[in-house]
Amino acid sequence: MMTNNSKKIMFLGAANAQVPVIKYAKQQGYYVITADYLPENPGHMFSDEYYNVSTTDKDEVLKLAKQLGIDAISAYASDPSAPTAAYVCDELQLVGSSYESVNILSDKTLFRRFLSTNGHNCPWYYSGSEPYDLLNKYSGGKAILKPVDSSGSKGIHVIESTEDILSEFDQAKLYSRTGRVILEQFIEKKGPQIHGEGFVINGKVIFLHLGDQYFSTVNNLIPYSTIVRSTEHEDIMPLVYKKVKEVIDQVGFNTGGINVEVMRDINDEIYILEIGARNGGNFMPQLMKHATGFDLVKANVDALFEIDISFNNNIRENGQFAQLILHSNKDGVFKGLNIPGILKDRIYEQVLYYKEGEKINKYRSSRDVVGVIIFKLVDDREFNCYQLELKKNNWIYVE
Repeated sequence: MMTNNSKKIMFLGAANAQVPVIKYAKQQGYYVITADYLPENPGHMFSDEYYNVSTTDKDEVLKLAKQLGIDAISAYASDPSAPTAAYVCDELQLVGSSYESVNILSDKTLFRRFLSTNGHNCPWYYSGSEPYDLLNKYSGGKAILKPVDSSGSKGIHVIESTEDILSEFDQAKLYSRTGRVILEQFIEKKGPQIHGEGFVINGKVIFLHLGDQYFSTVNNLIPYSTIVRSTEHEDIMPLVYKKVKEVIDQVGFNTGGINVEVMRDINDEIYILEIGARNGGNFMPQLMKHATGFDLVKANVDALFEIDISFNNNIRENGQFAQLILHSNKDGVFKGLNIPGILKDRIYEQVLYYKEGEKINKYRSSRDVVGVIIFKLVDDREFNCYQLELKKNNWIYVE
């Protein structure tokens, strides 16, 4: 195989979700550099060099990038790192998306303002760095309180009173790098949330595939499973795709992966909740590859070196694919998996982050994920079984 050893690519983060893209870059012969503040992260063992630096420190990462003479930089599956990667791309004129566009997509206040200004549905929202910034504007009702710039469902709370704001504000602020919190309208949704992945080349969305996202029975603010194709929102999917593409065009996002979250309210109005400026974690790119044939891991590296990426709609028409985020309903010791017999033969891919006998935590945020499984459900019987098991939420043994 032709080697690309003269080309250097830096990955911001080397957690479990980033291992596949790091391995792919190495297989292609690139010189791989990983950077984050966690030397124990598994991705570092596959890179040529590791640097201990915060991936949210734009200037330090830029300084390192210049020093090393990198040819590409990626924030694959890392929300906090996306603005940094874009900042470096701007400064070094590398392939990627502008810092301005990524910053809008990464900051919940800026994104809500952008949606409102550009004629998209947007919940009411207020943001601030102190509780009274919100209390002075809040007029009551159910709302969501969360950091403006966090990810992985950290620091999110449902609010129903001024007392709730006062009691939960500091916890939400704790997870904000900028020390700001947003309070926004609680939208009564119809059916599951809409969720999936996309990829953009030179401002054009060349791939977008969305499905139904379900949330945990342990914590209904944290994702549990995404199923593609959608069975609940087929009637509005063309409009959802159109709206997402409009936002990408309007915000000026140029090249890279996107992670999309959309909600349909009880009046059938569409709200774009998030467009993350990177592909998702929890093996969402792998789910997309099984379901469509499009390899987001490959695209995330090839696009940075301007290697042609083509996509022909190859969505599998038979059956559905489901991503399951394994998690526990209590703190304890991991004792293994409890996969129903009808589904055992339908496992396409599986990764566990813990060994039996190790301590695991109750599902409070993405940090508590035990592992991920991707299933192919070939008929209604298997699909119905999967849906029932989601409600039971009894996939792992824990003591």
